[in-house]
Amino acid sequence: MDFSPQQVNQISKGDPEIAGFIQTLLDQNRALTEQNRRLQEVVDTQAKQIQTLEKRVHELERQLRQQSHNSSKPPSSDGLRKPPNLRTPGGSKGAPKGHPGTTLHVIDHPDEVVVCELITCPDCLSSLVDAPCVGEERRQEFDLPASRIWTTEFRAQKRYCACCQQVQRAPFPAHITAPTQYGSRMAAWTVYLHAFHLLPLQRIAQLFEDWTTYRPSEGTLLSFLQTSYERFAPVEVHIEAQLHKQVKVHADETGCRVGGRTQWMHVMSDETYTLLRLHARRGSPAMDAIGFLPSYTGTVVHDCMKGYFNDKYGFSHALCNAHLLRECIGIAEHDGHEWAKQMIDLLKEGWTRALRSRQADIPLEPQVIESFLNRYDTILQAGEGEWTKDTVRAKTCKKGRAIKSKAGNLGERFLLHKEAVLSFLWRPCIPFDNNQAERDLRMVKVKQKISGSFRTEDGALWFARLRSVVSTFIKQRLPVLSSLSLAFSGTPVLL
Repeated sequence: MDFSPQQVNQISKGDPEIAGFIQTLLDQNRALTEQNRRLQEVVDTQAKQIQTLEKRVHELERQLRQQSHNSSKPPSSDGLRKPPNLRTPGGSKGAPKGHPGTTLHVIDHPDEVVVCELITCPDCLSSLVDAPCVGEERRQEFDLPASRIWTTEFRAQKRYCACCQQVQRAPFPAHITAPTQYGSRMAAWTVYLHAFHLLPLQRIAQLFEDWTTYRPSEGTLLSFLQTSYERFAPVEVHIEAQLHKQVKVHADETGCRVGGRTQWMHVMSDETYTLLRLHARRGSPAMDAIGFLPSYTGTVVHDCMKGYFNDKYGFSHALCNAHLLRECIGIAEHDGHEWAKQMIDLLKEGWTRALRSRQADIPLEPQVIESFLNRYDTILQAGEGEWTKDTVRAKTCKKGRAIKSKAGNLGERFLLHKEAVLSFLWRPCIPFDNNQAERDLRMVKVKQKISGSFRTEDGALWFARLRSVVSTFIKQRLPVLSSLSLAFSGTPVLL
């Protein structure tokens, strides 16, 4: 409350002492009002800062608590934390009933026979030299042969032709191009150790030296890999053609260091074939350049990356529910959302029912599928009331979509891709997760951990094709080394 000088003079009735006192009170009131205004500004500013810090702490705590079981982080990022034991305690020990085992069996024609003679009786020490042999007991030892290099000399005959009066020479085999060279089995072993056992070139050379006393140079090993890359081109074409015929394939990508830069290894695979391709990018540009997905018309199982949902692609979608489960676990643990817990139960129960029906070779009843679809919708309707109340970080620009919380983004994904999430219920060919693609890509990461990054792009391209072939041999239950040797000799293996 404030007064004008005329009002102060009227109240004090001309008394200067009273007027001075009133003026002092008015000045104090103005000072307190200004101080209160400043304090209120400080409180408002601090409230905004606290709100901002609370959001930041919330997100930092989420990042700190993220592990492989509640996010898309790989298990290697968990460090030395002991993972929870998901096995049920108790139960039978050892191999399951009916397991064939791998016991060695006695063979009828061994490579070498060593006779253990009995010339003295172990009890009375009498001589048994002249005693007849009444029987034998056999025991066999299986061991590796002594390692050595096998050298084959090719001699091209020279003869004098009386007709043309020249000395002619017989041709050498087409693959014999130098006075001395390594053979195709060495090349097959190099591919075997490089693309299957994932050894770096230096360790491959060391293994050859320890094994045969011959150490091929790194350049020789690289020439083996390059030759193999060229020879296996028809096999890769065959793998791609076979994958195009499948009703569903798995797709994924992972980053890898090539020549000091990050590039992407893409995989398209199923339970019988593997196709790895390298590209500098991920998403639709890489898919278009690789060429497989744009021409594929089946179902692609993937992790919901935006690039897969390009309108020009003709394939249908199935999402990896393992990714969705992990994200739901993270929302339930960190945000306490009830809808995320209910969605976890629905997905697990749905997969249990679907798996049981597949084992019995009986499709799920339509009413059972309908009940899961209705529960799905109900959960998301209730969840929308939860994730809309989440605090989100402040938007730094006016353009673009509205910022949503992590739970809001996950909920929107469930709303948009209902059929892709639950199609495993009514389509027996659709798996619950995308683990097949992740298993096929895992060896790329293992290769980098063992050997380091790829020094050249050619080396990464060679590995992608050779690993595709080796992985396909494994899935086809073909012996890898002998299949590689047959392929080098020109014998079709998969074709």
